[in-house]
Amino acid sequence: MPKRPRGDEPDGRVAVGHINSPFGVRGHVKVTPLTSNPERLKVGATFYVAGDRRRVVDIKYPRGYPAILFEGIAGRDGAERLRGAVLEIDEVELPDLPEGEYYIDDLIGLSVHTTDGRDLGTLVEVLTTGSNDVYLVKRAGAKDVLIPALNDVVLDVDFDAGTMMIEAVPGLLEDGPVNREGDRDDAESADDTDV
Repeated sequence: MPKRPRGDEPDGRVAVGHINSPFGVRGHVKVTPLTSNPERLKVGATFYVAGDRRRVVDIKYPRGYPAILFEGIAGRDGAERLRGAVLEIDEVELPDLPEGEYYIDDLIGLSVHTTDGRDLGTLVEVLTTGSNDVYLVKRAGAKDVLIPALNDVVLDVDFDAGTMMIEAVPGLLEDGPVNREGDRDDAESADDTDV
């Protein structure tokens, strides 16, 4: 799932990179991309850097990571002043995603409900794993729950209402261990074991 972290500016900008440190003596800066779009970081692209609009004039790829030279930045001292800055674009520059795909930032804060009417809590984080994303839902007065981002589990996302509807498949929400039959084990049944 593409990430869309927000930048520090409250004006509808989205962070697509983070400047780590200078690289070389001409003014290049090492950048950690915060985008899954490889075309975003290229010569000629324009970003907000520390609040100023800057155009990329050169890119090198030492050890596979981009080192970018911005127009108006000269020498290592100029690059040093950009250390820690965020590369941002206007939110309207983001491409539309296919049906069923969402930007992570849009999911954060959704209220999560089950099809049987339970209010689970608030989606607070998206964990990116190898096979599918996992949603961390903060529950009031209960343990947080991990919801797999699978079509059989996540049935509906309604951004206008600020909600996500899930199917609570067996074993997903129980607080205790689940036995092989899918039933919840409790302390009494554990004491009734045959020897």
